[in-house]
Amino acid sequence: MGQGQESQAKQFISNSMKAGSWLLLQNCHLCLPFCEEIMDILTDAEEIHSVFRLWLTTDCHKEFPIGLLHAAIKFTNEAPQGIKAGLRRTYQGITQVLLASHFF
Repeated sequence: MGQGQESQAKQFISNSMKAGSWLLLQNCHLCLPFCEEIMDILTDAEEIHSVFRLWLTTDCHKEFPIGLLHAAIKFTNEAPQGIKAGLRRTYQGITQVLLASHFF
């Protein structure tokens, strides 16, 4: 996430909620006001597909919306060095069994 990406993210969220797909938004700490909007979008939605999942990555930030944290399953990691290492670490430990056991 970054400046000017909010409208695209809103569209992706809307499409993913309807289609029942997964959506990954990274670096949400760069766009904290939009995180409040994400919570509003999710709570105000009339219908959300049962397999829709929204995955957010963020650095620790004291102004990150607490409501979004309360509504989420949280994973915490020590930050790896470099973008490639960060992405690898994000995806490395995820298995189908893990996903099935944590979600509905």
